[in-house]
Amino acid sequence: MNKRSILFFPISVAAFVLCSSQVLAAVPKVDGNGLPAVGTCAQPATLHHFDKIIFTVTDKLRAAITTDQNQLNALPLKTELDIKVKDNPRTVADLKGKILTFLGAADSVQSKNRSKIRIIDVEYAVICALPSD
Repeated sequence: MNKRSILFFPISVAAFVLCSSQVLAAVPKVDGNGLPAVGTCAQPATLHHFDKIIFTVTDKLRAAITTDQNQLNALPLKTELDIKVKDNPRTVADLKGKILTFLGAADSVQSKNRSKIRIIDVEYAVICALPSD
């Protein structure tokens, strides 16, 4: 047996162990707890949470204020739209309520507006903002 084949086996085993542990380390553990996302910024910065809600309006919405109805009718239907709204990470977000309020549409128990909103995706952002001088 030559020196190369004697060294090849331990080097191969070491390479396998190193590579396989890196691959296994890339898979995150599953966290079954629904805890609020609380973060901190370096002082004196303030932490701001935002949702980007991507949605479509499937049919005409009824405005909360009658004078806003023409503007609400001008919204494109069955087209992907998005809004960015401030979020409180310590509460459960009513996404359809946020959309309807943002658009100025009626949102009540009798309102059929909720059934006319289809949410496609929600993206989340956190910003640490320094106070302006």
